[in-house]
Amino acid sequence: MKKGRKCLIWLLVLLLSLGMVACSTPQQGDENKEVAGGGDVQGNLKVLRYSLTADVPTLDQHLANSIPSATVGNQVFEGLIRTYLGEVKPGMAESWDVSPDGLTYTFYLRDAKWSDGKPVTAENFEYGIKRLLDPQTASGYAFIGMAVENAYKVNNGELPMDELGVKAIDEKTLEIRLENPTGYFLSMLSMIQFAPAREDYVIQHGKDYAADADKNAYNGPFVVKEWKHEDRIILEKNTNYWNAEAINLDEVHIIVVPDGMTALAMFESGDLDMVEVPAEVVAQYSDKVEYYYNGANDFIKLNMDGTSPLENKDLRLALNYALNRAEYIMLSTQGLYDPNPRYVLPQVNGIKGEYGDEYKYEAFPLKGDKKVALEHLDKAMLALGVKSPSEIELELLTTDVERTRKEAEIIQDQLQKDLGIKIKIKQVPYRQRLDMESKHEFEMVVTGWAPDYSDPMTYLELWTTNSGYNHGSYSSLNYDERIEFALTTPDNQARMDALFEAEKILLEEGAIIPLQLRRIAMLKNPKLINFESYFVGINYEYTYADFVD
Repeated sequence: MKKGRKCLIWLLVLLLSLGMVACSTPQQGDENKEVAGGGDVQGNLKVLRYSLTADVPTLDQHLANSIPSATVGNQVFEGLIRTYLGEVKPGMAESWDVSPDGLTYTFYLRDAKWSDGKPVTAENFEYGIKRLLDPQTASGYAFIGMAVENAYKVNNGELPMDELGVKAIDEKTLEIRLENPTGYFLSMLSMIQFAPAREDYVIQHGKDYAADADKNAYNGPFVVKEWKHEDRIILEKNTNYWNAEAINLDEVHIIVVPDGMTALAMFESGDLDMVEVPAEVVAQYSDKVEYYYNGANDFIKLNMDGTSPLENKDLRLALNYALNRAEYIMLSTQGLYDPNPRYVLPQVNGIKGEYGDEYKYEAFPLKGDKKVALEHLDKAMLALGVKSPSEIELELLTTDVERTRKEAEIIQDQLQKDLGIKIKIKQVPYRQRLDMESKHEFEMVVTGWAPDYSDPMTYLELWTTNSGYNHGSYSSLNYDERIEFALTTPDNQARMDALFEAEKILLEEGAIIPLQLRRIAMLKNPKLINFESYFVGINYEYTYADFVD
């Protein structure tokens, strides 16, 4: 590394720190200090270090609702199926059968153990899936299990739990029955929401279940060795994992570093093995970075429950047409991210190729259209009984990190300048933002979605009237009918056509404001191999990562 570049990075960090609240990062002499290349000061352990901007919100399998939780959960839990870079592989189930009608799946479990040595059983899976869909659990991710027979009625308290289509036939055999044939069901089963759970741990720890390292049992490649909240999570190789011989890392240290420039400086000094390079300095590393799309599709979620003026369709469309997404991307990321004029991620599977190639669509001009925006604003003001745009004030909720603050300020400036309305920014910690979203305690919120499986349905199922994840209270009979048709038709062409129609309905009604597709510039320790990025379900795949000379 050139000395000038290193000095520049540390100077930028120093300048940024003057306006930041102090955060916990590794210090010289820390008892957990490691050196690059996977060895620590006390031995030859292979230790992977990377950072997150905020603490993992939860490691409760059935309450997890974020990419950080899913990424870490992918390492400490294993479902019936394990996917590796999109390829379906046996997990806890070493084999399975599917009935000719595609409605009944029978899984045959391998001999596997939990981290405490107890056997993993079919009953653990039955209990886990039932806990996910139990209305008492109140999982925001219960929607992901709606393919299971009677799941909707069970989750809404209309049927008893015994009517759910999941049953342990014996200790090593699990049967799952579906409402309709679901071609992507196997890949869904790799998600941590379908992971097994130990009822004894849930009962013992109650509301504190999974809150700390010792309050859960793990059946994945790693276990949670230590969790210093808001500081770091330390994973340790699970010696009881059925495929432990294939796991090369001894530990993984996931460190909370809110500021991207600080994380970059830590990478430069050898304290991290991977870092996402902040957009403002990517050009300096253009010959070293790896670019990839992480699947994150960012948008502004709008609350239409009647508590704000956003119940008005014309106001929502005015916001959409006023936003200059091309300018927003250049100002916020210097062109690193891509402006997004639609909702569904173009890269998910279509019929034969990628959905975005087969169904091309631009809902709103990338540079906006001020004339159309003002026409919709005039209609909105008339319906709302407002005489001046300045009487309309909206709150924009976002996470309290530097990147999202900058994004929110650009959005605020554009909307206020072009529409004359008032936008107030509210920043809160990531965990609190997720909680406020789930409770509908927002007017507008900068949020996003990454696919849980490679199909448009992973985006579109969120917005049906009865979806537990429909935090914006959007409701459209036409939309619901197209999703219902897509869920039940055996005709794949008609199914995909219906999903595209649903996407258009959602955007034509201004239910969300699409923003961007995240393209990431990543630096990695040159000795680190098999550390992969992926756009479905998780950010990083490092199950089989290793360090080599």
